[in-house]
Amino acid sequence: MSLINNPHLKEFHELTLPLTCLKGIGPGRAALLGKKGLYTILDLLYFLPIRYQDRTRLSPIGTAIPGDNCLVRGRVIYGKEERFYRRRLFKILIQDESSSMELVWFNYRKQHLTNLAIPGTDLIAYGPVNLNRNSRQIIHPEVTRLDKDNDEELSGFCPVYSSVSGISEKMLRTLIKDALDFCHSFVVDHLPEGLLLKHNLPNLMQAIEHAHFPPRGSLIDQLNRSDTSSHHRLMFDRFFLVMLTIAHKKKTREELSVPAFSVPYNLSRKIKKFFPFSLTSHQERAVKEVENDIASKRPMNRLLMGDVGCGKTVIAAISAYISVQNNKQTAIMAPTQVLADQHMKYFSSLSGVMGFQPILLNGNLKKAERNKIYKKIKEGRYNMVIGTHSLIQEALSFKDLGLVIIDEQHRFGVKQRALIGSKGDNPHILVMSATPIPRTLAITVYGDMDISMIREYPEGYIPAETYIINKDRKKWAFDIIKERLSIGQQAFVICPTIEESKETDLRSVRDMEERFKKALSPPYRIDIIHGRLSQEKKEQVMTAFYKGKINLLVGTTVVEVGVHVPNATIMVIEHPERFGLAQLHQLRGRVGRGTKRGLCLLIQDDKWSEESASRIKVLASISDGFEVAQKDLELRGHGELTGMKQSGMGDLNLGEIMRYPDLLLAAREEAEKVVDSDPGLLRPDHSILRDIMESALQKPLDL
Repeated sequence: MSLINNPHLKEFHELTLPLTCLKGIGPGRAALLGKKGLYTILDLLYFLPIRYQDRTRLSPIGTAIPGDNCLVRGRVIYGKEERFYRRRLFKILIQDESSSMELVWFNYRKQHLTNLAIPGTDLIAYGPVNLNRNSRQIIHPEVTRLDKDNDEELSGFCPVYSSVSGISEKMLRTLIKDALDFCHSFVVDHLPEGLLLKHNLPNLMQAIEHAHFPPRGSLIDQLNRSDTSSHHRLMFDRFFLVMLTIAHKKKTREELSVPAFSVPYNLSRKIKKFFPFSLTSHQERAVKEVENDIASKRPMNRLLMGDVGCGKTVIAAISAYISVQNNKQTAIMAPTQVLADQHMKYFSSLSGVMGFQPILLNGNLKKAERNKIYKKIKEGRYNMVIGTHSLIQEALSFKDLGLVIIDEQHRFGVKQRALIGSKGDNPHILVMSATPIPRTLAITVYGDMDISMIREYPEGYIPAETYIINKDRKKWAFDIIKERLSIGQQAFVICPTIEESKETDLRSVRDMEERFKKALSPPYRIDIIHGRLSQEKKEQVMTAFYKGKINLLVGTTVVEVGVHVPNATIMVIEHPERFGLAQLHQLRGRVGRGTKRGLCLLIQDDKWSEESASRIKVLASISDGFEVAQKDLELRGHGELTGMKQSGMGDLNLGEIMRYPDLLLAAREEAEKVVDSDPGLLRPDHSILRDIMESALQKPLDL
């Protein structure tokens, strides 16, 4: 679940204070938190748990089940440091009325454990139980001394956060409690009570508190699905502000007027000369819709939705051709440099026949070279400019920007569209999305846009084959990977986590990298990609993979963004039950993009529930992305995907859209009410988010 960077909360001076204002956070600890992107008290409030542990029930030691995470209570019999082969360990033996248990540490602070190991001390311990020579033990448990003052607070639902290097889970929980206590008295809810009652949502402070520390009546399954009223409230805030921006843009755009473009004479005949294939009927319909938009006196604002392989880029090329024929410039913005490079290669191949004079902007340009290119763009010597966020740099000016094409892929943003659009005098905007979602949700997410949908594949398109691989067929799967690598093809391996965790037995990126290196390197080069790498490093890895310098790439879902690597023909997905169906479909769309058919192997876990098995079978049997998305929407409420991912204001991602469709629709309804009720919001100098949210500091919104 993604959460909003609440702009109205940032206006509270106390919430923007540095974390060093909190008790227990000095410069050293603040530096560690800063590496995680946590700098202010507000940052800490919205650093929400990725999952929860159920510590509401104490288990008698004698009934603690090996393999389960258990909460036990016992009295210390003895504790000491012992030699273990060439290492040392610290062991504490505790006992209750039913049995005894060993608590074992291999990495520890001796003085801290010595203080806990005093015979007769009552301890609470939590962790995964295992058997060692028929004796129960917990390795590296979380342990707290029990006394009359903390008896009540040690049990309950315990939040688990994304790890912060150098800071323990226990300390992190303490710091967040301190932050909540610090700000409790001055957080004002920006939504009125009537709206909260209407949608059965708690007030803001209660939502934040209960998201971190759930009340005892909560249900663990709901918590780990982010399916509580508190999580709904925080998600509603995020949707509401994005929908508010969209509603405002829609109102504003309806009042705009621009000179109409002229459509080149006999365009359909020219298109047949430009491309060595015929357009599908859906592509022809999309071209006609673009023609009608551009020929009107209203700036085009169109979303082009289509599954992988449907030919959206062809529509973008035809739109750019019309712009060029009207002596206008076209800007093409991609989400990554790798994709920008791919667009440059494609449009350069068309430049001679369609009149394009393209230039690529990237971060590797030296200042003098960049300034030279900027000058030529301003003079109009390039009629097509391709880049990433470099296109919205303040120093870049266009001579006459007539069309903006945004390759948005799996992000649903409004901020970037607004910024690049400001580079021209109300230019036409065409947004391409390769993420198929049901039309009702698309109309909501892109509420300010007209929609074209391409669901027909070009002749000869072959979708990737998808197979579920159980443990008996894993050797066959490995042999297939090895065989394909041996003939020069490339492979992806996708994992749900970056590193192994004590809490789960999920296969991780690091684990799979090590396994494949042992089995395949040399002669094959294995590398990894994940969200913790810098953007520069991720670009380097993907570029190397695109150029064939990496044979097998192990990563997380960061590769789902539309990377086009024609030579990648096989994808292995570990623990597919951890992902939504639409996300899995996006992942398998990364293979088989060349002349060879793609193969997607979904690795089955022995612990799959019947529900998980039926979900994954749906994916294996359906290749149409829109059908998959509809099934995902139907099944998502009971899915097993857990965790919340923070992202910036102005973007929505597929997971949150598919998981909370009703909240999204409700947020749109309320946002449109706000914009419709106040004509003053349409003042040219009016920033809707700033003015509405700043007024909300003193009083709730009057909806």
